[in-house]
Amino acid sequence: MYPAPSIWGLRMANTQEKNALEAARSRLEQALSKLTQGVASSRTALETATAESVSGSTEQAAQSERIQSLEQENLRLHEQVASISLQEPATDDDKIAAVEAEKAALQQNYDLLKRQYTSLQDEFEGLQDRVGTDNSEPADQSSAPSNDETDALRRQIGTLTRERDEMRDELDSAIAELESFLADGKVAAGGTY
Repeated sequence: MYPAPSIWGLRMANTQEKNALEAARSRLEQALSKLTQGVASSRTALETATAESVSGSTEQAAQSERIQSLEQENLRLHEQVASISLQEPATDDDKIAAVEAEKAALQQNYDLLKRQYTSLQDEFEGLQDRVGTDNSEPADQSSAPSNDETDALRRQIGTLTRERDEMRDELDSAIAELESFLADGKVAAGGTY
């Protein structure tokens, strides 16, 4: 027969079982905690990946549209280059004729502006002489211009002065354009005109 277990031995056995159960429970809680953290981390990673995937899809669609647009522009430019390359090159005679025509048009414009300027200048000087004559002869009151006439003449002179200045600006512009054209013609022809 076996000796009867002592209470002390039973208590120790119970304590060891409790310690073993407590240790197992503690390990289980740690494992569950790690599992919960892992699930939360996986969920966050999945949400981030999903958001990045949606963003990536949107960006990919935008890039695809841009590439398609660039391809269409490239095709258009190729067609334009092909069209230009098929055109007959202009001969030197055609270029000279075009330059001569442009030169003649500029010369006509210049001559017209010069005539208009001269005409305005003559009219302006005539009005100035008239106002000067009217102001210098106040002795004969019956033929002296009234203030209204003098004001009208001054307004007319002011208008003519503005027109003369505008015409002078246009004439200067035409001269500059003609000089530039002639200078460009000398450079293009490789010498003097």
